[in-house]
This record gives sequence, structure tokens and C-alpha cells, in this order.
Amino acid sequence: MRRPCREIAPLKPPTAIPPTGELRIYICGQPAIEAGATVVREADLPGRQGRRLWVSLVLHRRGPVGRGDLAEAIWGDDVPDAWESTLNALASRLRRALAPLAEAAPALAIRGEPGRYALTLPDDAFVDWERAREAIHEADRLVFAGEPGAALAEARVAMEIAARGFLPGEDAPWIAGQRQALREIRLRAGERTVEAELARGRPDLAETEARLLLALDPLREASYRWLMRALAAGGNPAQAARVYAACRRELRERAGMTPSAETERVFREIAAES
Repeated sequence: MRRPCREIAPLKPPTAIPPTGELRIYICGQPAIEAGATVVREADLPGRQGRRLWVSLVLHRRGPVGRGDLAEAIWGDDVPDAWESTLNALASRLRRALAPLAEAAPALAIRGEPGRYALTLPDDAFVDWERAREAIHEADRLVFAGEPGAALAEARVAMEIAARGFLPGEDAPWIAGQRQALREIRLRAGERTVEAELARGRPDLAETEARLLLALDPLREASYRWLMRALAAGGNPAQAARVYAACRRELRERAGMTPSAETERVFREIAAES
């Protein structure tokens, strides 16, 4: 059996947010494709293998994908001996599933080329995964630019998309990698939300968001720092000190670690101001 090569890697984030067009593609949560009034849902795709193929093509829509890479994404370690012909048949079934979208989105196509496949989409197609990455980068920029209201809106877009998850019920190294990337987007979006609420003078909302953020990952030190800042901004430095103590305890008991120099610095600054 000829084995396919390397794992599929995620795309680099786009540098600009594209306009939203007629075609909307969702690969976070349950996959779906919308073009005008026409919708192709997850159940319309050719089974779990067709779902993996479609999502892989969407993730790599900026360029062709090697057939071996697609085979590994679909079958993992169980690539069949006749995987090339099986992949061709699966791609044909996927094209038929997408056929109802042809009138509203004629630029949507799966092109088979020697040794590879390529997905073409309209220039203004919306892809939720890409939108999440664009949103978190834009939230970072807007916070730095001193525009907390706009940053908050972008952070909430990133958070909502990232919270949907990725290919539920599936298991593969590349799928785990995409899930981890979405989780990181969700955590960063939470941090930008706290930061934006503090900049808007709303420490109570910042505290609520920081506690939600901390619940997602009790070992993420940045979450403790944001919660301490929110409590201090709300006039509760004593509670901030208790959060610092909780941080020390969690890190010691769960990971055998001590707080970083950055966390120590934030605590000392709050203590000095109280």
C-alpha cells in the first residue's frame, strides 16, 4: 500500500477581513454551506469521510492539496489499498452533494488535478473558521489602537465561532490541532473582552468575563491576571489578593509550578495601589 504523506497544517491567517458574499461556509460545529436560499447541510454530505474531505478542502482553499494529504486526513492510519480510486469516487459524491449550490455560487468547484485537488470559491465567500481568526487578530489590533468598543464586537464574533467546536465525534491528530487552535482563539477572545470592558470603565462586566475565562482553563495564568485587574479596578484589591493565592495554589497542586514574573508583577502593583 502506498502511504500518503505529511499531516495537513492550518493556513496562515489572512491579513484583511474579506467582504461577506452570497456563499457562506460553516465548518465549525456542524458543517453547512449556504448560497442564497439554498442550504447544504451536514446530513447532505457523503458520510463522515465526505465531511472530512470537505472540511480539509475548505481549510486549504488557498491552494491545491495533495491527494496523499487528503487521504491521510480522511482515513488516518487506515488508508485503504485502493485509496486513490476511492478518493476520486468520494470527491465525485461530494460534487453531487454541492450541485444544488451551483446556480447561486457558480464559482464553487472542486477541481481534480494530477496528484492533487483544489477547491475554488468566490472571492467574497464567507468561511466561519477564517472569520474567527480574522476577528481575533482585529480585536488585538483594535485594543492596541484604543478602540475598545470595536474590539469587543470583534472578540465576541471570534468567541461565538470558536465555541462551536470542530468536527464533533471525530478523532485524528489534525482534528485535535484545529480544536486546539479554536480553543486558543476562544481564550484570547475572552482576554480581549475583559481588556475592552476595563477600558470602557466597566469592571463588573470585566470581572464576570474574567471568571468565565478562568473556568475554561484554571492553569492559564493570564486569566488570573485579568481577574485580578478587574477586581482591583472595581475597588476590591482584597479579592484580587485571594485570586493571586488561588493562582499559586492551583499551579502548585496541578502542575508543580509557581506563578510567573508577570503574574507576580501584576499582584505587586495591585498591592502597592491598595
